[in-house]
This record gives sequence, structure tokens and C-alpha cells, in this order.
Amino acid sequence: MKSRLGVIQNLSLLDRILRGVLTAVLLATPVVYIATNNAPYQLWNGIFWLLSVYFGLTALLGWDPLYHLVGAKSCKTGACGTLPYQVDAAMGHHPEPKSGFDHSLGGSRHPNPKGR
Repeated sequence: MKSRLGVIQNLSLLDRILRGVLTAVLLATPVVYIATNNAPYQLWNGIFWLLSVYFGLTALLGWDPLYHLVGAKSCKTGACGTLPYQVDAAMGHHPEPKSGFDHSLGGSRHPNPKGR
């Protein structure tokens, strides 16, 4: 039996943006601390940098393995997709996937506005 690929992304656009901001904060905090306090490298600096890698990758990919383990999604039904697809949807263009499993901008069409 042939199975169709499902949507891999499970993060909403807002979740991705917040994770991107959190990544920047987690990267900058140890750098600023070391630079301003002339302090040596400490364990929490490494932990912050490792966490920033996790949040940065999940923001870029749009997929969180912890969400996947518990079956959670932060996006509405049908709004999960690639970053360009989510941005296009957030701008009000209402892309419609050509199929039930391809939520990329290239794999979607835009309906004609009424009256045109």
C-alpha cells in the first residue's frame, strides 16, 4: 500500500518568530555577559548556546520533535506549511493547497477574488 506524505511542519508562524527571537536572546546573553563582566566561560553559557541551536533549528524547519512526540501542533488545521506558505497566508493571500499534504507555496494556488 502506498502512503502519502503528511505535512511535516507542526509550528505556526508566530511560534517560529518567537523561537527566532528566543534564539537571538539565548545567543546574545552569554556574549554580553562575558564581554561586560570580563568573566570566564561558564557552564550556563554553553547550555544557553545549545538551547539556541535547538530553538533556531526548530524555527527554521517549522518542526519540533517534542511537539511531534505528544502529537501537538501550534498551527491551525491547514495552516501548517513551509515558511513562505505561512507568510503568504499571514498576508491575507489565502493560498489553497493543491493536495491535502503539500503545503508549500509552490504547491498551492491562489483563488481569484470575487467579482474579478
